[in-house]
Amino acid sequence: MFAKLKNLGISHKLVIIFFLMALPIGVLLSLFVSNLGGRVIATRNEQSGLEYIRELRHLADHLSLHQGAANAALHGAETFRAQVTAMQARIDADFTTVEGLDQKYGSLLKTSEALGRLKANWQELRMQVLTLPAAEGFERQSRLIAETNALARQAADQSTMTTDGELDAHYLGDAVAVQLAVASDTAGQLRGYGAGLLARGKRTPAESAQLAFLVRQTSLANDRVTAAITKAFEHNSLLEARLAKPLAAATAASRALSQLASDESGGAQDFFDKGSAAVDAYSRLHDQTTAELNGVLVNRLERLDSDRMIQVGLTLGLLGLAGLAVYRISRGITRQVRSIDGLLASIGIGDFAARAEVTTDDELGATAGALNAMLDNTVNLLQSQEERDNMQSSILKLLDDVAGVAHGDLTKEAEVTAEMTGAIADSFNYMIVELRGIIGSVQDTTARVATSTRSIKATAERLAEGSVQQSQRVTEVSAAIGTMTDSIQQVANTANTASTVATQALAAARGGNESVQKTVEGMDAIRTHVQETAKRIKRLGESSQEIGEIVQLIEDVADRTSILALNASIQAAMAGEAGKGFAVVAEEVERLAERATGSAKKISTLIKSIQTDTKEAISAMEETTREVVGGSSLATAAGSRLVEIEAVSQRLAGLIESISAASKQQALGSEAVSRNVAVISGVAAETANGARSASESIQNLAEQAEQLRASLRHFRLPEDARRPSADREVVAA
Repeated sequence: MFAKLKNLGISHKLVIIFFLMALPIGVLLSLFVSNLGGRVIATRNEQSGLEYIRELRHLADHLSLHQGAANAALHGAETFRAQVTAMQARIDADFTTVEGLDQKYGSLLKTSEALGRLKANWQELRMQVLTLPAAEGFERQSRLIAETNALARQAADQSTMTTDGELDAHYLGDAVAVQLAVASDTAGQLRGYGAGLLARGKRTPAESAQLAFLVRQTSLANDRVTAAITKAFEHNSLLEARLAKPLAAATAASRALSQLASDESGGAQDFFDKGSAAVDAYSRLHDQTTAELNGVLVNRLERLDSDRMIQVGLTLGLLGLAGLAVYRISRGITRQVRSIDGLLASIGIGDFAARAEVTTDDELGATAGALNAMLDNTVNLLQSQEERDNMQSSILKLLDDVAGVAHGDLTKEAEVTAEMTGAIADSFNYMIVELRGIIGSVQDTTARVATSTRSIKATAERLAEGSVQQSQRVTEVSAAIGTMTDSIQQVANTANTASTVATQALAAARGGNESVQKTVEGMDAIRTHVQETAKRIKRLGESSQEIGEIVQLIEDVADRTSILALNASIQAAMAGEAGKGFAVVAEEVERLAERATGSAKKISTLIKSIQTDTKEAISAMEETTREVVGGSSLATAAGSRLVEIEAVSQRLAGLIESISAASKQQALGSEAVSRNVAVISGVAAETANGARSASESIQNLAEQAEQLRASLRHFRLPEDARRPSADREVVAA
């Protein structure tokens, strides 16, 4: 290949050099433009996802309004039925709009299947919403809103909105896709649930606990929205001037709704209006945040386009300057060479009047000037025939004198005479002297080139060895990064498993909450039954007191009977024999009275014992009632704690899902790094091959230098000319 390069023209060599210089610049430009193109595509995908999420947010707001109106209507507020019908028409229109966007972006965002299920669930619900039980209707509409928010989050994840590398866009995307949706959903649920309870006019302890839970969830979601948007302010101060006011309005409306729910005051319509004001404030904040995020993305696209144009323009400018320089250098060299070639061709056909045009001031220009001067001197020597004969003889003599020079003997010099060839001989001698210097310099330079070539060869060999080691190290790094990628993938799988476990824990907490609520209801029933039993036992005590009064009456009757029997005995004794039979009767009556008195005393004792036991039973029942009330309070508190556990579990599930998404993104990034390291390994291998090729080229150069030295050995120089150039300079001085 290098032998062929020697046969190429100067302009071709310069063109090859230009392309060799332009090749790495072109590769770097293509990599830069490709990187910018990837960022542009990602940004445009985010814009697509943002447009899709904006329409889904409108759908979710209308579903929330429909939920609140339907729940109030099912609890007896008939004025809300007209709102339910109106909202159904708006929701159908929202689905039509979202389906139009899904035709454009569904393949990108992978939302078509989920959107179809969402619409089918809505069509089924809208036909039954006013005929279902209130609790079931509220729950089904809550699931429908949750599916809408999940679809929005899927669109955000697929469009890389939530994984944006620029922090202001990242936090705004999190607020738009997640936090504002959750805040608006919780405010809407609080609006619908509270309005339904106020419309019904009464509530159970479980319903009060659920209302308190929704108040806490609303406050927590509002804090998260504030935190996300405030984080965006920290990374882009221009956002604060445009989003601070709608953020404050949404926060104030949410707090007003929570306060109204905590006070448990107002009517259903007033509570519904307050909730609608909070949801509308969140909706306006969502629209403003969406507009600001879209502005950030538009500015990024403009910046990326500007960077791409600047880079391309700068690269093309540099290549143009390099091409112009190559063209000017090539044009100057080839023009001078063509001028010299034309001169030599003219001389070859006997045109001694021709002269070379001197176009440059470099070595070629000096050569052209020297040729012109030589031709001027030669033309002056072309005279008459006699002069030419004399000149010929002088030339033959001159040729004899310089014949040894043709064989490399530079020790000889031509004799300078007064003839016409004397000047030529003198010039020839001068040329011999200069040629001696040139040959000596060439020999010295050849020796130095050989020495330098050997040094460069050794350096190139070390470079080749270093490149090989670098390639091996890069290969090892690539293997390590592959191992790290596997580890990150395992972390992502573990995070997915943890997300599943957190979801199960959330379901268990919800089940525990339901069990505690049922326990509270059972304790309320037990308390009611115990109170009824206590009342009955109290009535039994009162009846025992009445029995005591009757026993007292019996005792009085027995005493009176005993007195009558005594009087009868006295009268029988006074009657003598005639009263004996009556005396027997009096004795029997006396015994009967005594037995009645004894029985009455026993009954009285039993009644007192029953009354004592009744009082103790009443005290025990009252104590049991107090314990049941305390247990009910503890169970209610446990229900509240389970509600908080449910909220924490839900938050934990969300965090684990975020960790899982981040782990997946890290895995993708590690795979990209692994691919890039593989590319670097290939480049290092190519560098090692290039270093080895350079070493071989330097070896060829060394061999050519040796050949040049061998070709110069047949020149014979005087002893003083063989000394190094430094010694000759000393002698000349």
